[in-house]
Amino acid sequence: MPSEPRCAVFDCDGVLLDSNPVKIAAFRAALADEEGERVEQLIEEHRRSGGVSRFAKFERFYRELVPVADPERAIAAALLRFAAAAREGLRTCPAVPGVEAALRRIVDEGTRIHVISGGEQGEVREALEGRGWGAFFAGIHGSPTRKHEHMRRLFESGELVAGGVYFGDAQLDMELAEEFGLRFVFVAGVSDWGNGRNVARGRGHRVIEDFLDF
Repeated sequence: MPSEPRCAVFDCDGVLLDSNPVKIAAFRAALADEEGERVEQLIEEHRRSGGVSRFAKFERFYRELVPVADPERAIAAALLRFAAAAREGLRTCPAVPGVEAALRRIVDEGTRIHVISGGEQGEVREALEGRGWGAFFAGIHGSPTRKHEHMRRLFESGELVAGGVYFGDAQLDMELAEEFGLRFVFVAGVSDWGNGRNVARGRGHRVIEDFLDF
């Protein structure tokens, strides 16, 4: 790559951790008593909309796909079931190959790293800090705050600056990188974004399979 950036953004699921299957299994567990066809519709939407929080997805499910009389209660209960199903999977799922060495090298070169995830913030912090990675990151940011809002705040504070790099595995990650003037690197190996390689290359972005390839 050109001159090393002063700052970097990493998504979590599919970029730091091979955890996309964990999230799909957690959606199925959280909605186990719901109509199977609607659950699969939500999961397919989830695959196409990486980086959007589970809060928004359960909101859509109980207000639009399967409307219920008390959506707030249904959403809250589904979120608890999802968190219980996801926690162990996040703790034990594999890291994306080569990522720990890449994080260490990037930090050693003086770059500040922020994690910006669509996952629940406490859950993401627990998963990453539990692997002993906490010292790599200047901040770990997650939902329910949207990724765009985290980006805006970090740019306003000077923690992120144009010309840095954004490692992501979803279309939303690419669009945020473009909007905020960061160089996007699509981490393709375990991404759920089926056409991501072609789209990212077509827009002039770098594509890597994992961090052994970086």
